[in-house]
Amino acid sequence: MEKKHIETIIRSTIHIVMTDPDSLLPQGIGSGCIIDYKDKEILLTAAHVTDIEAATCIVTEQPTINGQTPLYSVGAMNYLEQFDITKYEEQIEKLKSEPDRIEEIDFGQIDISYATLMHKANFIQIEIEFEKFNLKKSKKLLIKTDLTEKPSVEKEYGFFGRIKPLFFKDTPKGDILETQQTFYSGLKFIQQIKNYYEFELLNPIQDNADFKGTSGAPIMDTDGNLVSLITHGYEGATKIYGIALADFKVGIDATLMTDENDYC
Repeated sequence: MEKKHIETIIRSTIHIVMTDPDSLLPQGIGSGCIIDYKDKEILLTAAHVTDIEAATCIVTEQPTINGQTPLYSVGAMNYLEQFDITKYEEQIEKLKSEPDRIEEIDFGQIDISYATLMHKANFIQIEIEFEKFNLKKSKKLLIKTDLTEKPSVEKEYGFFGRIKPLFFKDTPKGDILETQQTFYSGLKFIQQIKNYYEFELLNPIQDNADFKGTSGAPIMDTDGNLVSLITHGYEGATKIYGIALADFKVGIDATLMTDENDYC
């Protein structure tokens, strides 16, 4: 993968910190991207990153203020659920007789969460030194997409994220969250399995710690097209999985329409 392709993927990836609403201490990290979609800026990430009792914040990388790193508070996230339509009538009848009982097996959360960014912010790409080149400080990129792009076996894919978080409290420079950065290139699309795309890695995942933190990261091809978000992988495996974004375009559109009506 060429330098320009790597740079596009890195600059298109944003970093998420889940913070305690009271103490503002970090509770977890993840990745995501901001898309330019239907004249809105939409944050996309994995549901398991944000579906905890904490506030979703985006790391802006702006200069610290009183030892604190400025974060963009996203607010409430949107989630999608799936329902087995083949059992619709059966479930309706059960609700009539037993309104408090319904089999949860017929429902399931899809591993994607998203939210419209309500105000503009300047998200910065910090300088990164790689073995073969340096990525200069710049602005993060918005991904222009219509959410219809699907992966192809002919193309090469990659993703970026931060891993191995370490939090240091009350240092002379303030509270510090340190992470390592990792980039995966050379991914090849294998197949779609239900809600997920399966990709082949160049090398097996040696340790979960080498992967955890990339959840929600955009999977992009060398043309800069967004096809998926990282959802899961397994230690020792050469395969990783991402949400089939194109399959949930309708659900995302429906949420955005509802949000618009709420503000009317």
